[in-house]
Amino acid sequence: MKPLRILLVDDSQSIRSLLRSFIEDEFNAEVYEAADGEAAEHVLQEQNVLMEAIDIVFLDWMMPKLSGYGLLKRIRSAGGFFKQPSVVMLTAETYFDQIEACMKFRVSKYITKPFSNEEIRLAIEEILEDPGGKRAV
Repeated sequence: MKPLRILLVDDSQSIRSLLRSFIEDEFNAEVYEAADGEAAEHVLQEQNVLMEAIDIVFLDWMMPKLSGYGLLKRIRSAGGFFKQPSVVMLTAETYFDQIEACMKFRVSKYITKPFSNEEIRLAIEEILEDPGGKRAV
């Protein structure tokens, strides 16, 4: 069975470290990190070329260079992925129009900061049970 591949995209190193530690321990997943949307896009493209697609992207909204929302739009509009990743927005942004905008681009879950390990675990489990996202957010 292939390992679960998860990309953590947040400009906060401490948040990426907390998530990495929990996800590796809980799911024995391969975890990749990026500090901004541009770096994350590079990781996604690289893994796609290697035919080792990222399964889930945890994505912050506010980041330098390319926002999480900007990256979400690029992911969903890119035709070159052999497998579209599930996307979990993990952000302090709670405005309804932002949540609604993410829904248009098929975000799987929208989790607000601060978050708990339980919320992360449940999000991953729900995505694994329903990879097509029929029960999104």
